[in-house]
Amino acid sequence: MISKLKGLFKQSFFYGVGNLIAKASGLILMPLYSFYVSKAEIGLLALYETAYMFLLMVSGWGAKGGFTRWYNEMKSDDDRKSLFFTTYSFNVLTSFLGVIITAVILYNLSIFKSVNSERVIIIFSISSLSKLLYDVPFILLKLQQKAFKQTTYLSVNILLTILFSFYFLQFKKIGFEGIFWAQLFANGITLISVIPLILKNCKLKWHGKLLKEMIHYGYPLAISNILTLVLTISDRYILEAYYSLEAVGSFSVAIKVANVLQVIVVASFVTSYTYEYYKSINDEDNSRYHLKLFTYFMLFMVVSGLGIVLFGKEIIYILMAGKTEYFDALPVIPLLIVGLIFSGMRQVFVLPLTKYKQTRLISIVMIITGILNVGLNFLVIPRFGKEGAAFTTAISQLFAAIWFLQRVNRLETNNYEWKKVIIFLLTGAVFCTISFYIPSVTIIVDILVKLLLLAGYFVLLYLLGVFEPIELLRLKEAYNKWKRPGNLIKNIKRK
Repeated sequence: MISKLKGLFKQSFFYGVGNLIAKASGLILMPLYSFYVSKAEIGLLALYETAYMFLLMVSGWGAKGGFTRWYNEMKSDDDRKSLFFTTYSFNVLTSFLGVIITAVILYNLSIFKSVNSERVIIIFSISSLSKLLYDVPFILLKLQQKAFKQTTYLSVNILLTILFSFYFLQFKKIGFEGIFWAQLFANGITLISVIPLILKNCKLKWHGKLLKEMIHYGYPLAISNILTLVLTISDRYILEAYYSLEAVGSFSVAIKVANVLQVIVVASFVTSYTYEYYKSINDEDNSRYHLKLFTYFMLFMVVSGLGIVLFGKEIIYILMAGKTEYFDALPVIPLLIVGLIFSGMRQVFVLPLTKYKQTRLISIVMIITGILNVGLNFLVIPRFGKEGAAFTTAISQLFAAIWFLQRVNRLETNNYEWKKVIIFLLTGAVFCTISFYIPSVTIIVDILVKLLLLAGYFVLLYLLGVFEPIELLRLKEAYNKWKRPGNLIKNIKRK
């Protein structure tokens, strides 16, 4: 089990590096944006980001989920290549249709014409199409467990985005429109660089029958994901309706800060764990491995989330180039972190349901969750604003996680270490609350106090006896293995 855990966390490490690079790029891009665009335009940028999320859900129409599910079950390399060809071809078609539909929707929403020209919608659409066309090759690299290669492509794309953004904003001085020109050039070059990978993994054989089965498997998830997204992003549009684009701007900054947890911990873990899970989907001796993995995942999420909350003010200060007007996002961050933790739980509980091909149930639950979220948004946001939007998201994610858990328990026996998980959550909430009552002195003193508070969290967990003797021994061995800087590269490369 230890070797499997090491392999999983090694893959998670590379995905985490890629996600960290993506997040670090925000430390460059957001301050750059804040110099050249207004707070209202930051809010509008957040709405464009939700439009791309919609596009990503539409493209593939469930076939990408089926591709992930069936790829490792193909008997030969030629079969896998023909499956990739079928999936990619279908994704190209649905991506074109999705981009056209989305562009028409944006053209008919007045909010997207309020502070920018209609030309931005065209640039956004072409840029998004380019990005969608290298999505399936990225999935292929994950399935082939080539995390380093996928991270390299991602890093190049991010570097190009930063460079072109600086060029269009600083030298061309075209403001808000320059953000999308930069994305268009970066995504276009990335797509061109991925073409050899696409050709290498294609075999011109059409799996029509299997494609139908993949769509049948994946389309309930696709429908639920689309509807859930439309419903869950309603908070930004309701905020704009009851407050302003500036309120959406502050809320989007809080989301970007909280999403450090999503991109570095949740997304990297779930990505590597999902492909590992499907590889060993028929193994019968993995129960303890999965249960312990869930415990560690919860610990990593809570610790990382606590760190983000503790240093939220410093992150916003750096992210928004010292503009204190965005500090009103601080109270929203803890609520968003809680929602992301519940979301991480939900994503883990979904995997056993996909194993039993209960995608229709997943679809129904997610649609109901989305309806619940939008209903709560209309009730809570008009009175509580940004904080209400974050709260309703957390409640909706918890609702879905509980529903999925009880369904999984009907299908198989799972003895999750709930006592430890509850300790993680409660102690994390206590330390988070304490952090808001610590007076600010100087930046150096503040950072030292927060580091001590974070260290104190681990001490408390140790005193509460949540760590088993074997886990403490492994931690000691890991420390001895990694404490020398010269061992870093050698240990990363070691199988």
